[in-house]
Amino acid sequence: MPNVLTDPKRRGAPRPSRRSGSLEKRFRELAARWEEETLLMSSSTEIAIHPAYREIISICAPVIPYILNDLKVSDSHWHAALQAITGENPVPPEDMGRIRKMNEAWLAWGREHGYQ
Repeated sequence: MPNVLTDPKRRGAPRPSRRSGSLEKRFRELAARWEEETLLMSSSTEIAIHPAYREIISICAPVIPYILNDLKVSDSHWHAALQAITGENPVPPEDMGRIRKMNEAWLAWGREHGYQ
């Protein structure tokens, strides 16, 4: 089965459905909980295994636009979630650990895959 994220026959990114309003609301609730409860954590592993973060990952591709939009305005650690959802990692080795550079790489990936 072709990957809907990378299949060249697909035209652009998946379009939001009528349920996207409730999905966006759920994403925002989970993201707010995750950010609030991990604010003082220094371990990226602990941040990435938080239950709200894991639930966001479980939603899969439909949350990609929301994650990418968040990367445009914050330095949140969405990289592990995006990698888990997409199976890709566009971050060059020399930029690993440099949050802004990692965000830029994921935003470029999003544009290349039809996400605005």
